[in-house]
Amino acid sequence: MSKFDRKNRIFNVFGRFGIWFIPILSAPLLSAFFFDRAFSPTSTPTTDRASTSANSNVAGISQWEQEAGSKQQPKSQPQTLNSLNQSNPNKSLRKTNQKQPKKAKRKRQQVAKKTQYSAPQLEIRVAIAQDADSLTIGSSTPAQVVEANGKVLRQLPNGQAFAAQSDSSNNVVIGNARLPSAVWIYPQKGGTIYVGDRWYRGKVLLVAQKQKLLAVNYVDLEHYLASVVGSEMHASAPTEALKAQAVAARSYALVHMVRPASSWFNLGNTQRWQVYKGMNSEYNTTQKAVKDTAGQIISYQGGVVESLYAATDEIVQKAHGGRGMSQTGAYQLAAQGYNYLQILGHYYPGTATARLEIKP
Repeated sequence: MSKFDRKNRIFNVFGRFGIWFIPILSAPLLSAFFFDRAFSPTSTPTTDRASTSANSNVAGISQWEQEAGSKQQPKSQPQTLNSLNQSNPNKSLRKTNQKQPKKAKRKRQQVAKKTQYSAPQLEIRVAIAQDADSLTIGSSTPAQVVEANGKVLRQLPNGQAFAAQSDSSNNVVIGNARLPSAVWIYPQKGGTIYVGDRWYRGKVLLVAQKQKLLAVNYVDLEHYLASVVGSEMHASAPTEALKAQAVAARSYALVHMVRPASSWFNLGNTQRWQVYKGMNSEYNTTQKAVKDTAGQIISYQGGVVESLYAATDEIVQKAHGGRGMSQTGAYQLAAQGYNYLQILGHYYPGTATARLEIKP
């Protein structure tokens, strides 16, 4: 996450993407009243991510839980059975010709079928190389080099590395082929692309700019997040901390899809934005955290929150004026048994979680 000073902004994305939000909870994540009193946003947790020792903030939560648990719940009254007629228990039942009253037929209530939620497929544009003199490119499957109008310019065999660069006329040069100033690399049959020293999902746009190269990875948002979570937080962190990181990273990314950093890309791949290392930082744990929180974002009054975060409370205070999530603090809270909603509720008080849906 950025170490630069950026204000915590809220953006509404209804009109731009045709997206709307379904609240997951009818109330905010957790009341700001509770967390503001139980935590101090300027507290200083240890910078060791593996540390599970509780700080004063965690003690505040434990005390709050104990108080909440001490409230007496109303006692339920025991159910009583109607007394059975036992005046003559040995008396046998006689058959009669009298018609027995018909039992009223119970109308079956139609139960609404639960539809399984799936996150909308959104594509994000990530600058994975800027001002590069040259780049090594390749593909795990045969790939096509395509210009802007869709014309296939050449084929790239799989398993081979090619040098890409920009010439003095601002043309992209791949191997010995001189190409237009902007070309796409499309891997076939679900393949992946090698750019620089990493593998990436999706497709890549190469742009020649003043004898330098810009490489932009067009990738599904959920795949992107699996890499961001593994880049921004240790893959062995508690599951709830990884889930909190996934929701925060998704919200941040969505804001920059609405407000792109450039006409060529939405955001970069460094700490200036969110660290993204392609498939190199995807892990089973980070993929699961993204899947378990599919489509969830941090919302405020119908808009999406630019959920800033940093490694420690000190950096959050210095870079973001105390607004944002401490990744070390999230790790410690998760180690104490708090779920990702509680973690997000502490660091983004007064907000709620929502799920992205595409407007019909």
